Amino acid sequence: MKKFFTLVCMAFVAMSVNAQEPGIYPVKSITWGDIIWKNGNNKKDKDNKDMLFLMGTGNGYKEILAEYFYSESQGAYFTRAAYTYIDYENGETGVPGYGLYYKFTPKVAGKLRFMTWVNKGNRKTFVVKASTGTPLEPYVDYTFDGYVNGQNANTDQPKIDSETGEQAKDNEGNPVWIQAPIYFTAEEIKARHDESGTVNKYVIDQGNQAVWGWITVDLQVGESYYIYQQSSQLGFGGYEFTPTGGAAETYVAVIANGDTNVLASEFTAVIDADGKATNLTDEGSVVNFSTANMDVKACGGAVPTEVEADFGGAGIETLNVAKSNNAPMYNLAGQKVNSYFKGILIQNGQKFVNK
Repeated sequence: MKKFFTLVCMAFVAMSVNAQEPGIYPVKSITWGDIIWKNGNNKKDKDNKDMLFLMGTGNGYKEILAEYFYSESQGAYFTRAAYTYIDYENGETGVPGYGLYYKFTPKVAGKLRFMTWVNKGNRKTFVVKASTGTPLEPYVDYTFDGYVNGQNANTDQPKIDSETGEQAKDNEGNPVWIQAPIYFTAEEIKARHDESGTVNKYVIDQGNQAVWGWITVDLQVGESYYIYQQSSQLGFGGYEFTPTGGAAETYVAVIANGDTNVLASEFTAVIDADGKATNLTDEGSVVNFSTANMDVKACGGAVPTEVEADFGGAGIETLNVAKSNNAPMYNLAGQKVNSYFKGILIQNGQKFVNK
C-alpha cells in the first residue's frame, strides 16, 4: 500500500513538472519569418502624381514574450508570440527594441520633413527623443500635413469612358472628372483631429483610414529621434533635411524609373530578387546610411514563425488575460473538464485542487 501511494505521488509530481500553466513566459528561442523590403502602397498627391513608399515588414515592439495557451479547437497546448509596447500614456519611457522603425541622428541642427505612409490613421504614431525615451508632443513639437484616404476632389481632367472615348457620365447624366486626394495643411489635419474631441493625441487623423504625407520636426544636433508605430506599418518615402541657415538635402527611398519603381541602393543592397532581407540581425534587417548632414537607420522586422517559452523563467502576470470564474478548466493532461471533475485542475493559469 505504501509503495502504491509513493508511485501515485511521484506520478502527480511528474505530471506537474511536464504540464506547464498557461500564461506569459520569457522567450527561450525564436524562429523568424522572412523580412521583406519592397516598394508598395503607392499613393497620389493633389496633382494626381505618384507618391512612392518603401515598405518593411514588422512593427516597432518593445519586446517579444511567449504565450503558452490551450487551443480548444485543436485540443492541445501551443506557444505563440506575445508582444509588448511602451505605454507612454502611463509614464513608461523607451524606444523600440527591434522591428520596423526609422532613426534619424542629425550632424547639425535643422528641420526634418519625413515622408511617410501610415497604414491606419487611427493607430498611434510616435516621434521619440532617444536620450529620454519620451515622445514629442504632436502639433507642438512636430506636425503632419498631407492626405487622408477617401478624401478626394475633382480635378480639371475629364474621366474618359473606355467604350465611347468621350467624357464619362454618372447615373444622372452629369460629367465625371478624375479625382485626386485633397491636400490638408497641418492646421487642417489638427482641426480634423480635434473634431470628435475623443481621438488620442498621438493619432494623426480620426477614423480608420490610411494617411500619407509629411511629419515635420525640428531636430537638435547630437540627439537621435525614432519615428515609428507600435502596432502597424509605417511607410518610408524619403526625407528632406534643412540645416539651420543652410540648404536643404533630400533622400528618396523609392525611385521612379520609367514604368518600374526601384528601391534606393542602400536597400537593394541587402535584399534578394524577391525582396527578402539578406542581412538579418537580432534587431531585424538593419540599413544604415549617411547623407551630408544626417545619419539614418532603418530597421525592418519580421513575425516569429515559432516561439519556444522559457518555462524556467518566472511568468509575467501583467500580460495574462483577465481572470474569470467562468474560464474553462483543464486537468494536468490538458483536457478540458467541468466543475464536477475531482483532482488538480488549471483555471486562469492557476492550479487548484477540486475536492
